[in-house]
Amino acid sequence: MNRTARQSGKLANTRGKQFERDISTYLGLELGFKFSRNLEQTRTAGLGDLLCSEPDFPYTLELKRRQQGNMIPSNAWEQAITASHLDRGIYPAVIYKYDHRESRAVIPFSSISECETGQRTDNIKDKADISLSLFCKVVREIMSWRADTC
Repeated sequence: MNRTARQSGKLANTRGKQFERDISTYLGLELGFKFSRNLEQTRTAGLGDLLCSEPDFPYTLELKRRQQGNMIPSNAWEQAITASHLDRGIYPAVIYKYDHRESRAVIPFSSISECETGQRTDNIKDKADISLSLFCKVVREIMSWRADTC
């Protein structure tokens, strides 16, 4: 049986919300912070999909759930850049998942550089596609460097 456009849209919306909840739970368990869905982002453009209880969390998170595809979904990186606050040291990040594949994270190389050296750069053009567990490691390292400099 074929779905109507409305049914397909509703299913995609439901899957997206569930993905946000799943990633919120995963990041909460891995990082020890509480994450919640940003309900305001559905009404206001330019906001991230998840909010972190830790004010020093170094990323704005854009989440994408799709049935099929390869690599980061189109326009997702641009959305993440719009929602980020580089002037405050908040990098863009896209977490995405396709059916039958593990979730992945796309982050700028500059955040990996900060993770390794403690030095910030503002190059967000170059990006890396990494596992969620590696993303959590990068987050912990950046937050550790920043805590040491305060």
